[in-house]
Amino acid sequence: MSRRTSRRAPKKALSLAPGVSTGLISLIENNESTIASMLSVDVSKDSSNSKNDDDDTKEKIKEALKDCMSVNNLSAETLLARFFDVSVLRAYSETRLGKSGKGNEATLAARIAKAWSDPKFEPLPLAAVEDSKEGGEKKGGKRKSPKGEEEEAGCKKKKAEGESHEAE
Repeated sequence: MSRRTSRRAPKKALSLAPGVSTGLISLIENNESTIASMLSVDVSKDSSNSKNDDDDTKEKIKEALKDCMSVNNLSAETLLARFFDVSVLRAYSETRLGKSGKGNEATLAARIAKAWSDPKFEPLPLAAVEDSKEGGEKKGGKRKSPKGEEEEAGCKKKKAEGESHEAE
């Protein structure tokens, strides 16, 4: 008897939508070590050319995430919900997307995947993220009015309420 060879088609590489690819890179930024350890990817760096090393590291981690999606037959949303902690998803949603960080892993993953589904997706720049962390406005603090003068938060409302009581 003759033996037949397997006629299975070779496994095709997963192709990511442009928005998902951009989204994965933006998620990897500032989370390299966390994601690399999660995927057991070696990201040791040389001190010779740090810019290229950073890009190579991000690309290496992106390919590992892509392989994970391919092997497990996962969508971007499912990958985020299953493998990423809510704190990582929350921080990404708030800082890089400018969206709410409320919800569990599934809710945040759906919110992020929806943003990534746009082929022209562009995350907020990291510089804006760092600035917002340093100079963030706090409730009850001083803020500038459109006229340029500083006033207590909610001060106008209190003045207006006081004036309406005096008029009565």
